Amino acid sequence: MPKRFPILFLVLTLAFSACYYDNEEELYPNDFCDTTTVSWTATIQPLMQTRCAIPGCHVPGAQTPDLSNYTSVKAQADAGRIKARAIDGVPSIMPSAGRLPSCDQKKLEAWLLQGALNN
Repeated sequence: MPKRFPILFLVLTLAFSACYYDNEEELYPNDFCDTTTVSWTATIQPLMQTRCAIPGCHVPGAQTPDLSNYTSVKAQADAGRIKARAIDGVPSIMPSAGRLPSCDQKKLEAWLLQGALNN
């Protein structure tokens, strides 16, 4: 029986020391957010495709406006609707699943302030 104790201890130690995922923004809320290299292709388009232009939301044939391409997003940005909904929450916050993470909001705002360029 005494020889089993170290093995049991080792098994229990490994079982309770499993990996887990931490959201960096939740752990370090005041962490620096790089908005110096924000572009449509690298930053905003992927954000739109994962948060806005998803099935059942802002894609052709679903809910208007269509946010699946640059031309449509640019039109909404120029009209002030992207900032109003995704950043300011007026008249309600978008995406409907919940507010964008702070860093994504800052990147979106930086892109809008640059003129919502197709770069």
